[in-house]
Amino acid sequence: MSTSPFRRILIPIDFTQDTHAALHSGFEVEIDGGVTVGVAPASTKALELAAGIVDDAGVLCLVHATPTYESARVYSGGLGIVGVGDINAVHEAARVASLKVLEAMAKHYAAGIETSFVVRPGVALQVILDEAERFDAQLLVIPASGRSRVARFFLGSTADRVIRQSPCPVLVVPATPPE
Repeated sequence: MSTSPFRRILIPIDFTQDTHAALHSGFEVEIDGGVTVGVAPASTKALELAAGIVDDAGVLCLVHATPTYESARVYSGGLGIVGVGDINAVHEAARVASLKVLEAMAKHYAAGIETSFVVRPGVALQVILDEAERFDAQLLVIPASGRSRVARFFLGSTADRVIRQSPCPVLVVPATPPE
């Protein structure tokens, strides 16, 4: 029987782009059409850590924020106007693909642990904070981005903002620098 005080742990998961394949964790999932989605190394470490500290009767919640495409509802070259139905279809395709990756991660890194999944469009910071409240998280295990100090200064850091605004304790998993 586990004596961990953490029964509800939320873990935001960040994917990588194919152009950053050298930086990803080696964990990747093939989604429809032969496209491969890699997972950021700090994300896999965050999930492994959370799986190791969650109470035996606990639950993990994996969260992924997809981009929002509402701003695409403008004239786009010869394509005409992108409609709400088109945007909803893109959001649904992103949700389905993301769920496939999150489910594969849970099976690999958190086998036997109750896990829920949230994928929705939005700004990562707001999605994470909203879901931490909704899930009633007791701990948030968040991967750091691995960007340089200069990049964080200009672009901000989701982890930095989550730390300041989280409704629960936050454990930050540092990014692994590339070899």
